[in-house]
Amino acid sequence: MKRQILATSALCALITATSAQAAADLNAIDARLRALEAEIVKLRKEAKAAKAQAAAAEASAKATNVANAAKAPPADKQTPPPVFVDVRRGLYVESEDKNFAFKVGGRIFVDGGGTVGPPGNGWQGNVGFGQARLEVEGRMKPWFYKLQYDFANTTVQLWNTNLSNANGQEIRFVNGYVTDRNFLWGGFRDAYLGLQDPRLSAPWLAEPVYFRIGSMFEPFSLEAIASSKYRDTIERPLVVDAFAPARHIGVSVGMIGKDNWTANFGLYSLSFQDLNTRPVNTSSGNIGLYPVPSYNGFGSVNRPWYQAWGGGAYWEATGRLTWAPIYDEHRLVHVGVSGSYHQPNSATAYSDDRNSAPGNRLGSEANILGTSFLGTTDLSCGRFSQPAYLSNAYTTYSAAGGCINNIEKLDVEAALSYHNLFVQGEWLVANYNRNSAAAAEFAQAQLGVTSSGALNSPANGLYISPANSRYVASGGYVQGEWWITGEEKAQSYDLKDKNGVTFGQLKIKDPFSKGGWGAWGLVGRWSVLNLNNGPYSGGNLYNAMLVNTIYANNTASGYLAQNAIANSGIYGGYQQNVTGGVNWYPDNGVAFQFNATHVLSLKSPLNWNPQASYQSGSNPTFLEMRAKVYF
Repeated sequence: MKRQILATSALCALITATSAQAAADLNAIDARLRALEAEIVKLRKEAKAAKAQAAAAEASAKATNVANAAKAPPADKQTPPPVFVDVRRGLYVESEDKNFAFKVGGRIFVDGGGTVGPPGNGWQGNVGFGQARLEVEGRMKPWFYKLQYDFANTTVQLWNTNLSNANGQEIRFVNGYVTDRNFLWGGFRDAYLGLQDPRLSAPWLAEPVYFRIGSMFEPFSLEAIASSKYRDTIERPLVVDAFAPARHIGVSVGMIGKDNWTANFGLYSLSFQDLNTRPVNTSSGNIGLYPVPSYNGFGSVNRPWYQAWGGGAYWEATGRLTWAPIYDEHRLVHVGVSGSYHQPNSATAYSDDRNSAPGNRLGSEANILGTSFLGTTDLSCGRFSQPAYLSNAYTTYSAAGGCINNIEKLDVEAALSYHNLFVQGEWLVANYNRNSAAAAEFAQAQLGVTSSGALNSPANGLYISPANSRYVASGGYVQGEWWITGEEKAQSYDLKDKNGVTFGQLKIKDPFSKGGWGAWGLVGRWSVLNLNNGPYSGGNLYNAMLVNTIYANNTASGYLAQNAIANSGIYGGYQQNVTGGVNWYPDNGVAFQFNATHVLSLKSPLNWNPQASYQSGSNPTFLEMRAKVYF
């Protein structure tokens, strides 16, 4: 019993001690919580005070700014913000925030060359300025602009094919030179205003969509839009110069995708580079329907009888899509396709010779020598002489046109770059949908131009007016370059060019100005253009017409046979060239190029161009050199 009492007492003592310890612990926790609450209240008071202090400081700063603005000097006496100036790229000025930029640049090309073999209608040797351009471009975000003028090509008279002379000469092969305002419009080239607003962005775009209005390159062909400052050869291939639209006045939209694709589309009309900047610039087209006093010098003879001339300016829609599935510093695979639809609206080769008479401006890939072998007659039917029995006291010449319903063009392109090797090629096709009935009427009008009015009279001579309902011309090229000094073309691939993806300045590894030897490259190209579309061509065409002339003894039947042969197809000629050359870029902005172009095959056209001799079977070689500085 005594033991039980002792155990009970011990247990009570233990419980009492434990309870006392628990109470002490609870008091400690409570004290800590109270301390933390006090700290939180203190921090809240400090934060509130800091916020009030910041608000007061902001109010004070605003008041100070207002006071300073009131005391600030006039705008014309304020110190402008800092700008960045760079003279390595012309005169380039950019604001600190990069929202404003301005550049003055230009280029000077000095060309020279000679012909080995028969020069045809060109020069045995010649020198001159290929280009002498001054340009201004800049941005005022979100706007950008460019203006370019070429002083080397300001009023250039051009030979035109199978068009009646503006002084009233009839359509004969001896009167093929047009003199009525037959000039290019000064030297304007690029002249546009653009807009690229950040609000026009999208997740699948690398940059915002951009728009342009003015004179610009139409998005067609990789080589056509390539700047002459960076081209691997001195001149573009025959087919590109023959079919690519080049610059026109219009509106366009462009996009650059995140996966190395681009898209450009536009609507365009007249061009500074047209033969004449009016759709049909003839007196009979300008004078009106009723008799008015004659106006000498522009084709107006006495008074007009009627004006069978065409409608408004031509227009065309053009687009280009490209993609680079492989693109890095050392490798590039590029593919693209372009398309263009041309609506002539009764324009003729008297103004729009590049479309209505394709091939007539070509310089055989050596433009400084002026040798032109190819070119069709005016497929639009051009100006015509009215029948003799209506021409006594009235205007004898009117503008016709209407023989081309529309033109469809297609281009496919590809380029491959692997380290210092580069290959590029394109194939182009132009499909002319013609009005064969209008062409037949045009031919009938030509047959009646003599005073006798007799059809098929020997005095009429040969007339060329094929009534084909369709005409297809095509051509292409392949070119390659090996940079001996190791430069890589992929590094100059430019997805951001507003004209569409192209190649820019080569990245020179060892510049001449820094003790190196610059960039040296060897280039080669094969090109072909076929403007023939009929059963005869070349020597066969010439011989068939000559035989009929000799055996018919200049009779009406002989001329009838000649006309049948001449109009059995459209014969603009065929030319195949091969070119080899050397490029040296000692430094950015300076380059020297040498090209030797050999004519592998030539079939002359039938177009009555008085400046083109019949050169079928001729194989001349053209040597050309260019020294260029650009900034």
